[in-house]
Amino acid sequence: MREKIKAIVFHILYPLWYHIGALRPLNRKKAVFVETHAATMSDNFTLLHGELRKRGYETRLHCLRIADSDWGTIIRRSLALIRDISDAGVILLDESNSLFGSFTLRSGSKMIQLWHACGAFKKWGLSVTDKTFGEDEKTLRRYSGHKNYTLVTVSGKEVCWAYEEAFGLPKGGKIVQPVGVSRTDVFFDPNAKKDAAAKIRELIPELNGRRIIAYLPTFRGSIADAKGPSEFDLMLLSDFAEDSFFLIKNHPFVKEPFPIASSFRSFARQIGDELSVEEILLTADVLITDYSSVVFEYSLMNKPMLFYAYDYDSYDLERGFYYPYDTFVPGPILRDMYNLREALLHTDEFDYANLARFRELYMSGCDGKATERIADLI
Repeated sequence: MREKIKAIVFHILYPLWYHIGALRPLNRKKAVFVETHAATMSDNFTLLHGELRKRGYETRLHCLRIADSDWGTIIRRSLALIRDISDAGVILLDESNSLFGSFTLRSGSKMIQLWHACGAFKKWGLSVTDKTFGEDEKTLRRYSGHKNYTLVTVSGKEVCWAYEEAFGLPKGGKIVQPVGVSRTDVFFDPNAKKDAAAKIRELIPELNGRRIIAYLPTFRGSIADAKGPSEFDLMLLSDFAEDSFFLIKNHPFVKEPFPIASSFRSFARQIGDELSVEEILLTADVLITDYSSVVFEYSLMNKPMLFYAYDYDSYDLERGFYYPYDTFVPGPILRDMYNLREALLHTDEFDYANLARFRELYMSGCDGKATERIADLI
């Protein structure tokens, strides 16, 4: 019954509603931003939203919140969105959503996928049909949300093929363009760096000039039931308490807080909405991550990064990677906490030449002017 309802909504209700709305004249100066999961406009959109407003665009925002809403609510929100985009000159997305493949985009309208991550790290979309993560190929093709894309912006030329594969787009075509990722412009803004540093000092006065070590892991499992990492022992890192402070921020899909015992709160803190990922990356002296795409953004900071991959084997079976993990990541891979602790003692030996090669290969389009280039293309 659920599948029948989904088929009716996707193949009849949504396309009919779109084509009724598309009978109205096209408003080429109307730009609709769509958040699939977030409840407010995310940093993936903020800079470009401001740029389009400066250029005279009428802008709208729709937040579908599909991960924490019931079917009826999602359908109501989707119908309101479809009505709004049916006469819009520009539709801007930053995640996958099958809704956008339920109709044929009207002539003159542009659907732009900004995507929420840089580079190409762990697999998604049609690239994971042989994995436990995501849906099967038949379902993905039947409910594809990618067929209407007129532009997909990515961080560098090297990763274009991965997005074409994941979205099922023509290989070597002109849809995927390595013009950069809008939100990375903030990493080239000296005022943003100063503001982030001031904000973090005010928020955590006990820093007292200590080295900031950020731990930003990705999620495990499905989006609806996302879990954070299960192995990160602050007890083994307590020797760093005098000269270092750990900022720990879970992936936004993870609802359970990262457990930090009261005895460790003098040198470790879980970060929620009070600091954005960008603010943390702008201020961190060292990054610890695993399979997260923050590696690409942080490469712009030219600072040491460590890869704590205790569950690499199981994660590889679940998602897989576009490039061999062992040779791809621009920093040491640590499979247990003892090796991670040792690596933190020797960050002064970090290989910056390897990091420079990584940055040039995967982030060539991110130079502080991506927002302007994307707006020009629009």
